Amino acid sequence: MEKGCVRISVEDQGIGMDKKEVGRIFEKFYRTTEAEQSGEIGTGIGLSIVKQIVNEHGGTIEVKSEPGKGSKFTLTLKTA
Repeated sequence: MEKGCVRISVEDQGIGMDKKEVGRIFEKFYRTTEAEQSGEIGTGIGLSIVKQIVNEHGGTIEVKSEPGKGSKFTLTLKTA
């Protein structure tokens, strides 16, 4: 881990995403095909807001995901 930074990871064992969808999930109003087909309620705006906030604070957000195995989101932010 970088000195002067904090890293927060959130991992699930959900439906996961393929590389094509991972590349788009931070777009406003984008919802994965699986999420739309499942009837899951959502607008597709949450992750775009998260990315904007993280960027405004000089941080980064990374995603690792695999269909059927879930996703892991990692935020890295500089400490004060």
